[in-house]
Amino acid sequence: MKILLSLSILLLVVFKVSLGQEIIKGMTNTVSLVKKSAKLPSIKNKDGSTIVLSYKEPDGLKVMMGKNGKNFPFCDPYPNALMVQVAEFDVDGDGKQEILVGARTSTETVEIKIYKKPEFETLYKQWTAFTGVQSFEFPGDGNVKLYDMKGKSGLFKVMADGQLNEL
Repeated sequence: MKILLSLSILLLVVFKVSLGQEIIKGMTNTVSLVKKSAKLPSIKNKDGSTIVLSYKEPDGLKVMMGKNGKNFPFCDPYPNALMVQVAEFDVDGDGKQEILVGARTSTETVEIKIYKKPEFETLYKQWTAFTGVQSFEFPGDGNVKLYDMKGKSGLFKVMADGQLNEL
């Protein structure tokens, strides 16, 4: 009985730690990579492209895109990040998917960059970026929640120009 209880507690701790690492909460099409990992996780986007994450010294965590048989850097590498997470989501409610790239740059700082694909173009361009403390959540209504270390959140509206307005 004690072994079963100990195993249950261990599983709960592992589950809580893995949830605590998320930079972008509540996403289904997402992938992440931590510093010094040898894995090459990837996600397939709705436009047919693929995002692949990798780590290599001294560049750090890299976000690559594969499209039409070609691979290229999606954004600048993160040489000092502890973790990078990428997701695909319609942030502003326009019916088009944006690519979200979140990076944990310290134990108490996260940043996110949101990339949009302009009409009639093939490549994504950075639309907006902002910094938080623990993580971000996009409820799907054009808003974003910014979480602090204690789990408290502030609700903001993502405006058409990518700026945040507190609600």
